[in-house]
Amino acid sequence: MTPVLVFLFLFSTSGALDPPPLLLHGGRAAPRAWLGAVQSALWICWDDGTGRGAPDDACWQRVDLPPGAPDPRDARVAFLDAATAVVRGADDGTFLLVRGDPALQPGEPSLDPRERLAPLACGPGGHVPIYSRGRWAWAPSPCRLGAGQCVGGPALARPRRPTGLDLFFRIELQADARRGVSVTSEATTSVAVVASIGVAFDPARWVGQQFAWQELHAARRPRLRDLPPTRSHGPLAAREREAVAAIVCGGQVR
Repeated sequence: MTPVLVFLFLFSTSGALDPPPLLLHGGRAAPRAWLGAVQSALWICWDDGTGRGAPDDACWQRVDLPPGAPDPRDARVAFLDAATAVVRGADDGTFLLVRGDPALQPGEPSLDPRERLAPLACGPGGHVPIYSRGRWAWAPSPCRLGAGQCVGGPALARPRRPTGLDLFFRIELQADARRGVSVTSEATTSVAVVASIGVAFDPARWVGQQFAWQELHAARRPRLRDLPPTRSHGPLAAREREAVAAIVCGGQVR
């Protein structure tokens, strides 16, 4: 009876899942980089390989933590660019992680990252890192894009500011017929062309034109417009967001 109990215990222990790793994606600063923490160990993937195809399991390398380095699970982290990350502990000790150097190095105290490593259910590129049985791997899990905003350009042409002056031009044709005293005298006709240019100013009309111009000018200002969450996932979600933004805020739909 005892051997059977031992066998069942070993089977249940070997089948237990590892806790999900704590992660941070590089974002716009480093779109193919990841930071990961498993227990108290810090890992870095500078290039997940998605620019060349499928994500690379071998991109991960363990970071050497010097004495005094913060526990990655409690640290605040951020990517400065595709080759530099900053790690800051609760005691405000700041460290830099530079691509090509496996160890954290002291950094500028003025660097103050705000993000923390946390479990992620999906990845912006369509895959999320997982850690199982001492190895890193990738699981397909694309993210949807949440609600956002876009900037709508002016829908009206630039209006001309009213001056309040009315300029008019007028042409008159005047004909004057004259007949002589005697019946035999010939009739004569004189024709005159009169051209006139005038300028008029109406204060009340000018005030109304100013109000109308201000309303048109306000309508031309760029405005933030809300975008709904995407229905697609992963890279297709980015294409959907671009198309919806082009429809709502103007632009070319690709």
